[in-house]
Parts: sequence; C-alpha cells; structure tokens
Amino acid sequence: MEIFQSFGLDIKLLIANLINFVLLVAILYKLGYKPILGFVRERQEKIEKGLKDAEAATEKLSDATAQKEKITSDAHREAQDILNKAKDQAKVQADDIIKKTNSEAANIVEHAKKEISQQKEQSIADVRTQASEAVILATEKILKKKIDEKQDKEIIENSIKEL
Repeated sequence: MEIFQSFGLDIKLLIANLINFVLLVAILYKLGYKPILGFVRERQEKIEKGLKDAEAATEKLSDATAQKEKITSDAHREAQDILNKAKDQAKVQADDIIKKTNSEAANIVEHAKKEISQQKEQSIADVRTQASEAVILATEKILKKKIDEKQDKEIIENSIKEL
C-alpha cells in the first residue's frame, strides 16, 4: 500500500475507478457490443444468403438460356421441316398440274386432229358430190345437144366455168 502512496495513488480512489471501469465495460458489453455483434452476424447472414441467391439465380439463368436455345433450335428445325414439306407438296402439285395440262393439251390436239380429219373427209365428200353433180349436169347437157365434138367441148368448158 505504501507503494501506491509513494506514487501518489489513493487506493480507495483506484478501487472506485476500477469498479467504475468494470461497470462501464459490463454496460457497454450489454448495451453496445452484443447489439453490434448481433447486427454484424445478421448482416453477414444476409450477405451469405444474397450470395447463395445470386448463385441460384445465375444457375437458373444458365438453365433458362440453355432451355431457350433448345426451344429455339427445336422451333427452327420444326419450321425447316414444315418448309421442306410445303416445298415437296408444292412440287408434287406442280407436277400434277403439269401432267394434267399436258394431258389436256394432248386431248385438245387429238380432238383437233379428229375434227380436221372429219372436216377434210367432209370437204372431200362435198367436192366429190359437187364434181359428180357437175359431171351429171355436163353429161345431161352433152346428151341433149349431141351435135359434134366441138360443141361438146364448149359445153364441158361452160359447165366447168359455171362451177
């Protein structure tokens, strides 16, 4: 104790200050350190949860991107298949139309040939009929006027001119 007094320290005062310091530390620990420590722990948990959520969101985004690309690829493939089918159907229809058109054209040509042949035969028959009528007329005229050969030729030429 004398040592304390030689340095000019009062023991009562030192004990009182020590008690005050312990009380201050206890109060600060209760009122300040525990709430701050709790706040720091809470904040740390939120940050960790945020990082986990960000990783999960990144994973979901990656999965969604892969799924989007798969869907896009499937849609593109399906569209290409539809386009190819449409082209094939168009080609088949075009071939059918060409076949029908060629068939109709052949029928028209054949019909026209038959009609021309019939008209030709009709014309030949008409010419024969007219020629035979002319010959009959000429023969009648010749028989009516059978005078001489000179008159006979004149009658034939006149009959031909009349035709």
